[in-house]
Amino acid sequence: MCLHISMEKLTVHYTFTDDILTEEQNELVESAAEMLYGLIHVRYILTSKGMNAMLEKYKNTDFGRCPRVYCSGQPCLPVGQSDIPRTSTVKIYCPKCEDVYYPRSKYQGNSDTDGAYFGTTFPHLFLMTYAHIKPSRPMQSYVPKIFGFKIHKSAR
Repeated sequence: MCLHISMEKLTVHYTFTDDILTEEQNELVESAAEMLYGLIHVRYILTSKGMNAMLEKYKNTDFGRCPRVYCSGQPCLPVGQSDIPRTSTVKIYCPKCEDVYYPRSKYQGNSDTDGAYFGTTFPHLFLMTYAHIKPSRPMQSYVPKIFGFKIHKSAR
C-alpha cells in the first residue's frame, strides 16, 4: 500500500453523482477522501505489515538519498513535520546525519503530499524496529577554509 499508487484508486467517479453533486461539492468529496486515505495511510505504515512494505521501499531507495556529501548517498525515509493535516508537506529524514531535507525523489517530489500522511513518528519507530539498518553518524564534517587556512570561529 503506497500513497502515490493508491491515490489513483480514490478518484472513482460515479455517473449518477454528476447530476446530484455540483462541481464544488465533488471537489469537497474528493478532498475529504484524500485526507481520509492519508490518515489511514499514516496508521497503516506503523503496523508490522506497513513497516515491512516500507522496509522494501527503503532498501530500494524509493524515498531518495541524503543530499549531504558526507552521508555518501544514504537512503532516507519520509517524515512529516507535524501530525496535523495541511500543516506542512512531506520531507525526507536521513538516519545517518539525523536531519530533515526537502525531497527530490520521484515519489515524494510532489509538493502537495501532506507530511501528516507519514507523520512525525514513522522514521524513528522504523529505525527502532529495524535497528540493524541504522547507520552510524558521519565521521567527517565540512571545514570552511580560505586559501587553504581554516577560518577561526570568531571570524565567522
